Amino acid sequence: MKYLSQWITLLLAGAAIAGVYFYVIHAIETQQNRLQTPRPETPAQALELSTITANTGSYAATIKASGVVKPRYSLTMTSQVSGEVISISNQFESGQVIKKGHLLGQLQNSELNSAVASAKNTLATAELALKEEARQGEQARAEWAAAGFKGDPDSDLVLREPQLAAAKADVEAAKAELSNATTRLKHTQLTSPFDALIVTRNVSLGSYLSAGSEIGILYSVDRAEIKIDLSNSDWLKLPDTKTLLKDNWPALISSIDNNDSWQGKILSVNQHIDETTRMRSLLVSLDRPLDQTPALIPGAFVQVSIQGQHLDNLWKLPNTALSQKSEIWYIDQDSRLAAFETTPRFVDSQYVYIQVPTSMLNKPYQVLVQPYNSYLKGTLVKSLNTSTSDDKSVKP
Repeated sequence: MKYLSQWITLLLAGAAIAGVYFYVIHAIETQQNRLQTPRPETPAQALELSTITANTGSYAATIKASGVVKPRYSLTMTSQVSGEVISISNQFESGQVIKKGHLLGQLQNSELNSAVASAKNTLATAELALKEEARQGEQARAEWAAAGFKGDPDSDLVLREPQLAAAKADVEAAKAELSNATTRLKHTQLTSPFDALIVTRNVSLGSYLSAGSEIGILYSVDRAEIKIDLSNSDWLKLPDTKTLLKDNWPALISSIDNNDSWQGKILSVNQHIDETTRMRSLLVSLDRPLDQTPALIPGAFVQVSIQGQHLDNLWKLPNTALSQKSEIWYIDQDSRLAAFETTPRFVDSQYVYIQVPTSMLNKPYQVLVQPYNSYLKGTLVKSLNTSTSDDKSVKP
């Protein structure tokens, strides 16, 4: 009886162990089947980004450079002769504008008056001698003919031809001397050679001037000129020289100190590169600068803006659209991020102008307004902005 009870206990224990074993095996197989069963894919979450609609267009760069306003002519006027200043015009004052030929002052020089009188006397004497010589020559010809000689005499002295030529030369020399003396006397009148702005006056009544003494400084008022230097990249944005000069290409002149502006034009283009700056320059002009409203004053520091030629197949984008890696990020046809490297054709204070890749021409694209370096190509995105690149209200 005792042995039977032990066997029953062993059988029950074995059955329990077998049951546990099969339960564990079943649980493991169930778990493996559960792990091997594929889970349903989670839908990708689109990244929402601000974009702008970029359309291909034609745009012109604005080239800006600074310069100083200068007159067409700047003259340090000097005395041609010596003499005492006996009169000065009331308009010969700094800041006054005078007409060409205006008498600024008068010099007194008695020697020049005497020289003119002496030259006139010399001329009168020479003309008298010429008339007498001409009469003697006619008389000599008459005597030669009356003597019955045939042909001309062996020497032209007989008919006084050399003497007549010398008398004519004396008259011409006397006329030249009178002209020179008259011109020197005329220089005692100090006159303006052009319409001018008086910058400084260096003489006063009673001053004695030697030849070459400074009288004052005059600026012409017919035209103001601004010379600006441009780099090679700026020249590539402008039309050719013939177009710039033929069409009086406009140039906006703006004051650095305030909002005043004037419409000038390109006057000339230098055909050489400066050895120091390695830049070419052009000259912008404005007619009658002091008659403008407001007046453009010589010596003013200004900025000149010149519109370049139109360039085709460009995108006009906010400055922020160009990444730090010089890339433009956009949304492709599968609504995923894509990018391409580029160098702007030109920029201004608000926009960059990008050459559109050939494969992307004539089709609008959604371009990221402000891309970050963390963006990855191929990322699913959703546009939050449908404004166009020409909409100036777009803010990055």
